[in-house]
Amino acid sequence: MYLTELLSKRVFDKNNKDLGKVRDVIITPDKKYPVIEAIKIKIQGERFFIPSTQVEKVDGDRIILKNEIDTITEFPHIRSNIRLSKDILDRQVVDMEGSNIRRVNDVEISYKSGKFYIIGVDIGVNGLFRRLGMGRLSKKIHHDDNIISWNDIDSLDFTNLKLKVSKEKLTRLHPADIAEIVDGLGISDSMNILNSLDEESAADAFEEISPEKQKTILTEMGKKEAAELIDEMSPDDAADLLASISPEKKEEILRLMDPEESLELRELLEFPENTAGGIMTTEYAAVEGDLTTGEVFKELRKIANDVETLYYIYVLSKEGYLEGVITMRELLIHDSEDLIYDYMNKDFVALNVNEDEDEVAKIVAKYNLIAVPVIDDEDVLKGIITVDDAIDIILPTAWKKRIPRMFR
Repeated sequence: MYLTELLSKRVFDKNNKDLGKVRDVIITPDKKYPVIEAIKIKIQGERFFIPSTQVEKVDGDRIILKNEIDTITEFPHIRSNIRLSKDILDRQVVDMEGSNIRRVNDVEISYKSGKFYIIGVDIGVNGLFRRLGMGRLSKKIHHDDNIISWNDIDSLDFTNLKLKVSKEKLTRLHPADIAEIVDGLGISDSMNILNSLDEESAADAFEEISPEKQKTILTEMGKKEAAELIDEMSPDDAADLLASISPEKKEEILRLMDPEESLELRELLEFPENTAGGIMTTEYAAVEGDLTTGEVFKELRKIANDVETLYYIYVLSKEGYLEGVITMRELLIHDSEDLIYDYMNKDFVALNVNEDEDEVAKIVAKYNLIAVPVIDDEDVLKGIITVDDAIDIILPTAWKKRIPRMFR
């Protein structure tokens, strides 16, 4: 049986008195598979909860009671009780398998040993059709129901139903999938999911969340918690986010961050948002020019986890001036003893930190670059702009967080 079917039945007492249709059913949430405790009806405009122990039988479209309604003691309705129709139908379920949010269209019920048990929630199309009175037609087209076992429901706050899922399983989802789930949840549930992840995974997912939701979550977070999250984010994304919140909150977060990370972000925040300096990231691969190919590979192994892309490696003087660029392909085809200064590209394209963002996008597109270095007026390398950041410039704001980070 399904809840929608139960709600269509009329209730009759022992003397065959018609008490009206079932309005709702009451369960308690403290069992693996909860039992229906009471049936809600209305008698002369007043709600009345009939204990399920008073049900003699369910016959077709009728529910027959054991006694006359005047002799039945009402079931005590308390706040901890769940009303299936009001509290569960149309609520959202975080579906970790599908990496999205689904709506509860119906509730599956099973009868055993004189009791009605709640088996699961139906998030499929059949449940929706049953509510429209077209259950039989739907079953002919869609043979299988899409049922989530009640035992897999983690907690009920009646804003969202959340599925039980291990931290390991959640972490295995792509950050964009986690972000899509979080974007569809309320602030409390969003923060619960982020808090269940390790710092790196939480930061990766947070970077994919819509800018509006990012700002709201960060504002609601505690200062220390927010600082730890920002610490793990890519510098360019972290700077963009901090620039969008109040100066007071921004300063509090920066003070609590790792001093080195904080200084890096403060420098990025000094650049206007629509300039190369405001777009760039400071996570790039750079080495000095007096190294051999083999020595460069050793250096790259040390910094690989901390850079945005390893496609380009930037060659610097001891003073930090940008002298050349080499690609990973060039490293692979040269002998380990070859000096990179001898084969690096000295005729490279670079952008000034004050270059307008529109010019940034044009340069990246014109030269088909995966990343472009950003230098100051003295040719000191300050950061890089990757192609996904350049694409962000020409796309509408709503699409900015949908660009895949292809080049990490």
